[in-house]
Amino acid sequence: MKGLLKGLGVTANVFTRKPVTIEYPDTKHLLPVRARSFPVLTWDFDHDEPFCTGCNVCVRNCPVDCMTATMQDNPKYTEGTSNRRKLVEKFWIDYGRCMRCNICVEVCPFEAIVMDNNWTGHEHASFDRRDLHMDLDELLRPSRTGSLEVPFRPQDNIELIEKQVKGEELPEETFKGARPPARQAQFERVARGEPAAIQEREPEKPKATAATAAAAAAGGEVEILSESKIRAKRMRAERTAKEHQDRGEAVPAEVLADIEKYRNMKPGVPYTPGGAAAGGGMGTGEVLTGTNPDGSMRFPPGVGTGPKGDPNSPEKVKAKRMRAERKAKEATDAGEPIPDDVAQTLYDLGSDLAPNGTIWATLAGPAGGSGGGGGISLGGTNTDGSMRFPPGIGTGPKGDPNSPEKVKAKRMRAERKAKEATDAGEPIPDDVAETLYAMGSDLAPGGSIWVKELGEGAPGEPMAAPAGGGAAAAPGAAAPAGGGMTFPPGIGTGPKGDPNSYEKVRAKRMRAERKAMEAQDKGEPIPDDVIATLRELGSPMAGGQ
Repeated sequence: MKGLLKGLGVTANVFTRKPVTIEYPDTKHLLPVRARSFPVLTWDFDHDEPFCTGCNVCVRNCPVDCMTATMQDNPKYTEGTSNRRKLVEKFWIDYGRCMRCNICVEVCPFEAIVMDNNWTGHEHASFDRRDLHMDLDELLRPSRTGSLEVPFRPQDNIELIEKQVKGEELPEETFKGARPPARQAQFERVARGEPAAIQEREPEKPKATAATAAAAAAGGEVEILSESKIRAKRMRAERTAKEHQDRGEAVPAEVLADIEKYRNMKPGVPYTPGGAAAGGGMGTGEVLTGTNPDGSMRFPPGVGTGPKGDPNSPEKVKAKRMRAERKAKEATDAGEPIPDDVAQTLYDLGSDLAPNGTIWATLAGPAGGSGGGGGISLGGTNTDGSMRFPPGIGTGPKGDPNSPEKVKAKRMRAERKAKEATDAGEPIPDDVAETLYAMGSDLAPGGSIWVKELGEGAPGEPMAAPAGGGAAAAPGAAAPAGGGMTFPPGIGTGPKGDPNSYEKVRAKRMRAERKAMEAQDKGEPIPDDVIATLRELGSPMAGGQ
């Protein structure tokens, strides 16, 4: 009985208390700053853009792989209203997979991502999991609307407590550009008629060379690309042409024009729709100077060709010439003559500041000349006996397939195979001939690439077929990249690995031609099946029967 009365007393006491129940969602608890829900992106009100640059550090460190981001060039960088060269283009987070581990916040180097510490970060209930895939606009909304009043990162709180305990100077406030004061300052700038973003520096002026201006004045469209972009555009056009061929369709004229254009385009040199480089170059009568069209230093033959670390490496030669040019300018500004040793260095390294005339004038000779800058007759060998490669070949860093060492080895192997075939009285294989041509070897059987570079042939003229090798291109037939064998319509158009693919048809024809040559060398008649194969695959040897 006594226990029953005690229980009733407790019930009566609780019954008289004021209710503590909150009627969610009409009423909500105030969440602490350290609350952690899902990650969101922060908005930089000072520069009116996201803090995120799309660097993918958070994507690579996400343990559940729920994030995806892409990067783009920042147009505000050239306008001078931002110091970020790159900016996020697209960003997705799958909240259905996110485990809110906070790793993405800790590894971000730009204060671009934070865990949402408001109710907006908790209320994501949906009937379809696909509605939990958040894009860039949804991830930026809490910060842009000002609902993310105190962007919080746990590590910041730990550092703050440590310094408070030690009595040290407190750390600087983080996420400054994403906090309400920065948002209010942006509103005030706009109200005063100023831009939303702070002007960091003067807008960049578009870079234009004399050649670019001349081409623009002539009304032509100017296109200047790097080597990698030229290669990418050429490969894309060749892939499109191959797709048309696989479907048995004619390759559109504009695709063929693009292939020809990007095969002939030089890195850093303006290109006009007419197909000629607007800035001159080798083969166009340009008088060489100490600077390439792309602004890099040009050295005389044999200079700057050594491996990395060698005194004749490009890096050390460039540094030596820059020191000499700096001393020459200091002497000129002081009204003093340029020292003889500095003048000799400027001359030897091809600088335009050489006081007694540049080395380029000496190389060009009295008459000046054309094609490769004066009277320099280009070939596969420099004046010092080292290999000379065409523009863009052998320019990669050490270890790269396009490095001088690997390109040299590849060309030497091709030259060795060519000599072996020639000594054996056999035709040089098409792949070897193409390598010799592309690497600038004088042994290329269809003519050296330097003939084309010096402008002695028709612009864009494909390499002639190797002697005894592939046939000349038939009218209407699409020749493969590099000017290799061409076949009758419908032959060699299958995908790679197919019996009708270019590789397998080419091998079949080469075997038939080899058997025909062996029969001729023995004075025997060529077998009928071999003749039939030669005729079917369009071999020039079939025409002699």
